[in-house]
Amino acid sequence: MINWYKLVVLSVVLAGLIACSGVNFSQWHFPYMMEVDQGNYITESQFKQLKVGMTKDQVTFVIGHPLTQYMFDLNRWDFIYQDYQNEQLEKSYMISTFFDKKNIVTSITESGTLFKVK
Repeated sequence: MINWYKLVVLSVVLAGLIACSGVNFSQWHFPYMMEVDQGNYITESQFKQLKVGMTKDQVTFVIGHPLTQYMFDLNRWDFIYQDYQNEQLEKSYMISTFFDKKNIVTSITESGTLFKVK
């Protein structure tokens, strides 16, 4: 049979150790959570190289293959990037390139935060 006195003392000591540990349990997460980057990471210098008039091969050479291709329009490429740290979305952007029937870039659109403001 367990001695209740020992159980109470052990509980008080354990509660004291937890209180002194400095761990904020409201913001605690699984300790082995990896930071996850998903999508096409594009640098500022790569983005500056994108120009209207480029071919699909040139776009692929500069920033790689698109993460997704618009299902209803094969002449639209979407480059999407998301950066999660501590289960929080830190950075997200999308760059879309539109091509004509000859596979030449006709326009480039961007949304989200591509680069950090210095």
